[in-house]
Amino acid sequence: MRWIFVILVLGLVSCEDPKDYSKDYQTRKVVDSLYRKKLKELKPDLTAQCSVRTVLAIDKMVDSILLLRRQEVEEILRREALENANK
Repeated sequence: MRWIFVILVLGLVSCEDPKDYSKDYQTRKVVDSLYRKKLKELKPDLTAQCSVRTVLAIDKMVDSILLLRRQEVEEILRREALENANK
């Protein structure tokens, strides 16, 4: 019974029409300036993280290509060994 009451109260509270700050010029101006300031602070960290992720991704790709090539070489050597054994 308590849960039904809690759900009803939350439903009524969430139905309030909040002020739409997106239409307020001053609010948008402040938010934009804060966003730009924080972005300038974070840009070096984001760039560094991007560089690290790029290097890791390239390393992973190179490793997978090398693994495929090794498997291909092993398969070729296996086939040659079988052909030489059959002669």
